[in-house]
Amino acid sequence: MKGKDLICITAHCPTEEKRRILYNLVMSLQGIRKDFDLIVISHTPVTFDVQENVDWVIFDKDNELLTEWKYQNQPWFSPENGKHIHSIFFGVGNTYLTLHKQLITGYSHAKSFGYDKAHFIEYDAYFEDYTEFYDNSKMLDEYDAVLYTKKDELYEINLQYGIGNFHSIKIGSLPERSFTYKRDEILNELENASAKTTEKRTQDLYSENGNKVLFKDHNLITKNGNILRIIDFHKGEFEMQWAVPYYDPKKDTIDFIFWNDASDEPCDIMVIINDERIIKVDKLGKFRWRVDTIGKPEEIKNIKIMINDKLKNSIILNDNNIEEFKLTNFMKYD
Repeated sequence: MKGKDLICITAHCPTEEKRRILYNLVMSLQGIRKDFDLIVISHTPVTFDVQENVDWVIFDKDNELLTEWKYQNQPWFSPENGKHIHSIFFGVGNTYLTLHKQLITGYSHAKSFGYDKAHFIEYDAYFEDYTEFYDNSKMLDEYDAVLYTKKDELYEINLQYGIGNFHSIKIGSLPERSFTYKRDEILNELENASAKTTEKRTQDLYSENGNKVLFKDHNLITKNGNILRIIDFHKGEFEMQWAVPYYDPKKDTIDFIFWNDASDEPCDIMVIINDERIIKVDKLGKFRWRVDTIGKPEEIKNIKIMINDKLKNSIILNDNNIEEFKLTNFMKYD
């Protein structure tokens, strides 16, 4: 649409709380409707009160979660200097495919309906100040894309690439593969990627063919009452995520890290090894952590992880997958 940019809101709102957050975001953006059109791209049905306050809604019920080990990202936690614990069991699966379907849908819709510029935000945000939308639109006259970076901070997950919950793109600068969803090709990319995150692939797409990308400080977004990431992705379905086993190559043991990375309330964690031995950590406070050795690799057949009486993971180990486990869950020494 000549003269207007498109704001693409990506969403997955299966609960009343999340539907309310999406509605509040849409209402917070009504003040810029004269210059920006709104589309919601969702993997859950969108309520009528949202539909009547945007220009477009696209619902795609497919919300595929990747659970095979080879497709999982490896976030890391450094308990002390010179040591980094990497694990694919931080979450319960990778949303890489489903998030890229939403981005591809947004790119294709913008191209089909003649939008020159698009801005992508996630549903769990709220805006009182629109400066970054207008500034990014202006910057896209000179640059091909705008991404926001976040410096590493104490007790924060390491982020190597532009954040995923706000970015802007000149549609004509995107490579052709951005507009077509080819599941097998994207999975092959993911399997061979150094970082298995949506943010990595998005940054690669935006930088392709020598495109000029402007990197801005993410703190610019949250000025003047704006809020990003209302839903804490560290928690997901659980109060904390860093309750994971890993291989220590120096000791040749499987150890376990307990780190309350997100919950303001103390958490109870129980680890059941081989259906017979139990390690319990009660009332682990926020940002507190500890490490326990659970055994030699050849001794461990299964590990069940409970957080506040909910099963987070059940991990089966055997001769066929123990080497893959070591390669994807490990202590790295500097």
